[in-house]
Amino acid sequence: MLHVSAAEGGGADRYIRDVAASVPGRHFLWHAGSGLDVIEDIGRERFFPLSERLAGPDGPRLLREWLEASRIAAVHLHGVGVDCRDRLALIQRALPLPWLVTLHDLGFVNPDAFSVPVLRPDAAWIAEVASTLSGAAAVLAPSSFVRDLAERYFPGVRCDVIPPGIDLSRLRAAASIPPDFVAHAPALRVAVVGAIGPHKGSAPLAALVDRLHGSGIGIVVIGYTDSQLRRGWSTPGRYYVHGPYVDAELPALLRAYAVEVALFPNRLPESFSYTLSEVWAASVPVIVPEDGALMERVATHGGGWILTAPFSPKEAAALLTRLLAPESAAERSRVKSRIDPRDPARIPTLEAMARDIDALYRRFGLAPPSADVVPDAGEQALRPLLAANLNGFAFRRELVKLADEAAQLSTAVEQSSPWVTKLERDVREAQAWARKLEHDVEVLKAEGETLFEQNRRLADDKAAFDQLPLMVRKLLLKKVFRARR
Repeated sequence: MLHVSAAEGGGADRYIRDVAASVPGRHFLWHAGSGLDVIEDIGRERFFPLSERLAGPDGPRLLREWLEASRIAAVHLHGVGVDCRDRLALIQRALPLPWLVTLHDLGFVNPDAFSVPVLRPDAAWIAEVASTLSGAAAVLAPSSFVRDLAERYFPGVRCDVIPPGIDLSRLRAAASIPPDFVAHAPALRVAVVGAIGPHKGSAPLAALVDRLHGSGIGIVVIGYTDSQLRRGWSTPGRYYVHGPYVDAELPALLRAYAVEVALFPNRLPESFSYTLSEVWAASVPVIVPEDGALMERVATHGGGWILTAPFSPKEAAALLTRLLAPESAAERSRVKSRIDPRDPARIPTLEAMARDIDALYRRFGLAPPSADVVPDAGEQALRPLLAANLNGFAFRRELVKLADEAAQLSTAVEQSSPWVTKLERDVREAQAWARKLEHDVEVLKAEGETLFEQNRRLADDKAAFDQLPLMVRKLLLKKVFRARR
């Protein structure tokens, strides 16, 4: 299977890697980038940067040779943006293959879904995407919400719902919380989980914290926001940012922080939400907006409360204050009791997801993985398409882009974060210690060589001494003993 994606991490990348790890067959991932395309052999953890020759007159022929040599059965598209559709068109020119599409987010309705204040369908964009979806052998949706939305705007396109699953056995049992949180911990803790950018509701969080002032309720972001990446208090005792975490660690972190409820202040409707599954895996109830798959899942399974959309800090503060009051303890217990982490309908399993996708892939004749793990004919066929040098023209644009982003980030951090000065000082001190340790090692090494040479000479002297007659050895030892006295 050849997966094609322009996603930079997030749920789509997690989904692809879960599929590759759990569905039999060999899986390649074509990373469609703005400056550099890379094909990844996921199982072998090998990366092949492509050269501009791919877009040349012999590109389709060379690509066809690789597709045939690698026995690619079908293409699985994980986005309908321009980059992904362009790569699909290139593949079809080289070798017509069936393709599938998974609609991971609402980008099929509007290309600017993550940046516009209010999501509205873009008719021109929908017309562009229509041929990709109508020509697909299968279109997959992570939830009924996405399926219904796709079928509304793309009449005639049938979507199959396969929810993303998680492996509960991989979740960590325990986690620790930072000492600086313990020192100022609020009495009642509400979690906001994930990378919280504008579409996830970062803007209203500060206003919500202000409205909760004096209530004893504190907000803990298990993750980070677009205004604070580092771990620490934003407002001591009331607003704490934990920083990045590993997915498998989330339920344990929710328990360690003694979270009462998890709040989802999303502006953009969610298509499914791995995060909701992991929050429920910790038996933590949720508050979700009245929109998208979050509302759909809570309305179907219980385990939370629904807040009128769009998100209002005033209404959220009023609901939290009421729910976390002592007189609401019975209501909280009742809602929490409905959360069964072992219910596969509430929290879909990775095993079920893999089984459904495997059944779908089998329709395209996806071959089982080969026992031969040495570079095969497919890799040899790909060589003419590879970038000759990662420092050359194919990679330079991406390096320039990354350098610009790094410079902008550095400027922003320096302007907004006084801790950078301390970090730089700590780095300098660490470098000084490293140089000192390196010097000490060299000194010890030299001393060791000297001692080794001395021991070697002493060993030679002892061997010669042992050859002397016994009376001579005793006489010499007596003289040495008197000299030392």
